[in-house]
Amino acid sequence: MSETSLGNAGLDLSLMFRKPVFVSRSAQETQSRLALALADHELNWQPGSVDTEFYHGPVGRMELYALRYGAEVEIRPQPFDDFVLVQMPLRGSATFHAGGKQHRVGAGEVVILAPEENTSMVWHQGCEQLILRLPNALVSQTITQLADEGNLTGDFRLPAVSTLQRPIANRWFGLVAELLQFLPGGTGSVMQSRWLKHLEECLPLFLLSHLTPSDTRVERSPPPRMCARQLQKIDVFMREHVSQSITLTALAAAGGVSVRSLNTLCRREYGQSPMERLRALRLDAARECLLLNTHLSITQVALDHGFSHMGRFASYYQQRFGELPKATTLA
Repeated sequence: MSETSLGNAGLDLSLMFRKPVFVSRSAQETQSRLALALADHELNWQPGSVDTEFYHGPVGRMELYALRYGAEVEIRPQPFDDFVLVQMPLRGSATFHAGGKQHRVGAGEVVILAPEENTSMVWHQGCEQLILRLPNALVSQTITQLADEGNLTGDFRLPAVSTLQRPIANRWFGLVAELLQFLPGGTGSVMQSRWLKHLEECLPLFLLSHLTPSDTRVERSPPPRMCARQLQKIDVFMREHVSQSITLTALAAAGGVSVRSLNTLCRREYGQSPMERLRALRLDAARECLLLNTHLSITQVALDHGFSHMGRFASYYQQRFGELPKATTLA
């Protein structure tokens, strides 16, 4: 992967490319390692040689990645709500599908990804991308500020896929160039930490401020009494299927609402997205199971409650209960 790329943006990526996290010619290894590093997803490889390179650099509360698959590959990510991914093709192009729409982007353009059900993308052969991972806390904070100022509605939710094109994208790359200096080994220093904090606020603000009007539409909320009935149906469905794989589409169908309205209802009632609410219920059930059955394998308890990655289960568990699962079994 080239140290200076991204079309006319001319970003210096030398700090990113100092040492890869992994290089692989195995489709299976690529899938398993990227699922842990980025997000759960399915890969459907097209004919061609797998030639994966993956790089990672932490920057404050954000993370930067650079990735190449080599062969053309279709990617179907599982919905995530902990973060937003901003994808920037360095070379080649990618096509994104969501909500019946198709977006094809190449070098010098930007895609903001907050996937719902039935979101997919195709990285065409030779595609290389720089990816910024923005934690949902930063994005939600900015949405709240814009809503308070009257620039967004309180019910706003990022679309599954949205884009920035030139010349707006060129201004975005100026901010990314600043961010790259804060990678390990860069010129960013402790004395400049306030500037990094400013970038953490500025990057999501820039994205949200440059969405098209169609991206900022929201659905009208149903009456409060109807909301209560819908929430009750959704909550019952979550609890009855807490150990099973549940999709956003299934949750929305259980409540008789759209996926977008489902998100609005859950955030208003619980201060959480639907999948965050479901995860909390799963963690509560897993903890109860560990307390009552200390002889059970932690791995088995995690799997029985919908957690397929032990590292993430332990991290979520510690965030919610202030201790690791092992400590619960020893209590």
